[in-house]
Amino acid sequence: MNYKLLADTAMLAGEIMLVSGAETYRVEDTMSRILKISGLERTEAFVTPTGIFLCLDDTGIDGISLVKRVDNRVTNISYIFETNNVSRNLCSGVMSVEEAYLELKSIKTRNQYSNFLIYPCTVIGSSAFTILLGGDLLNSVIAGVNGGFIVLVTILTMKLKINTFIKNLTASVLIALNSMLFLHYLSGAIQLDALIGGSIMPLLPGVAITNAIRDTLQGDYMSGGARAIESFVLAASSAVGIGIGIALYSLLAGGINL
Repeated sequence: MNYKLLADTAMLAGEIMLVSGAETYRVEDTMSRILKISGLERTEAFVTPTGIFLCLDDTGIDGISLVKRVDNRVTNISYIFETNNVSRNLCSGVMSVEEAYLELKSIKTRNQYSNFLIYPCTVIGSSAFTILLGGDLLNSVIAGVNGGFIVLVTILTMKLKINTFIKNLTASVLIALNSMLFLHYLSGAIQLDALIGGSIMPLLPGVAITNAIRDTLQGDYMSGGARAIESFVLAASSAVGIGIGIALYSLLAGGINL
């Protein structure tokens, strides 16, 4: 067996899952199952929210250790499912190590959802959540405009390679300013709580919070704590951005009663 290729396959599977938003314990479990088909004495996988470590060792081979740094994470449940599926096929003998590695490479490079789909869905999400929170059609339309600001800021921050905290902060400031502007001119028709609450929903780290809880319940306190802090920072950036936007508009408008 090509142990180096097996280690690379396990590392690639772990990277795809961690980048796609999988829980730390799930990533470790998948990697461990892949490594154990080697039949070697020592197979270890250790995962944190920002790094992956694995080791293959036995008296008959030179030890193999790999480290992978993970900087960016998104949410893509489909990639997690597909990677788990490859792992199951590999461990059950349906797929060879070479086939599994090529399939994982294909999953990693595949662009499942284009920006032409993601960006309109962001706008629709802001509008739909506003209705869900009790807003009417007018407020839903305005929330859609706010969703457009999220898309605009996302495009700019991707080009400038700015982190998610600044992206959420900037988008929230624009959402607050736009919402306050409509409140000024259509005060009787604007439901500010529903409008702002629905508009920022695409920015909130719901999956990250869930994963933080699940990692903690699995006993992985380091990863659970790190994810919880990350979630809090991202949620706080949106809250701070809304506060800055409202304060800035109030300052520019010479004071306004909410």
